[in-house]
Amino acid sequence: MGLFKSKEEKEQRRDQKVKRFLAQHGLDDLNPKSYQLVKNIMDQKTPSDQLFFESAAFFHGNGFQNTLVTDLDALIEQNWLLIKQNDMIYSQNKIIAKLLEDKQSQ
Repeated sequence: MGLFKSKEEKEQRRDQKVKRFLAQHGLDDLNPKSYQLVKNIMDQKTPSDQLFFESAAFFHGNGFQNTLVTDLDALIEQNWLLIKQNDMIYSQNKIIAKLLEDKQSQ
C-alpha cells in the first residue's frame, strides 16, 4: 500500500464512511437523490472542523455554552430523522402518483 491513495480509493472510503453513518442513524435505505444530498452535507464539514468546534466549546466554554453545543447536537440528530421521514413521504408520494396515473389511463 502506497502513501498516496488514488482519487477512486478516496471516493470509496468517503462513500463507505457515509454509508456507515447513515446506517447508524437508520437512514441506510434512502433513495439515490436523498443519499447524494446527505453526502454533500457531510462533505461540507470536515472532521477537523468538527473536532476544533467541539474541543473549543468544551475547554473554553462555560456551562451555558456547553449546554448550547449539546442542544445543537440534538437538533442535528433531529434533522437526520426529518431527512428520513421526508424521504419516506417522497417515496410514498411517488407510489400514489403512479397509482393515480394508472387509474386515469384506464
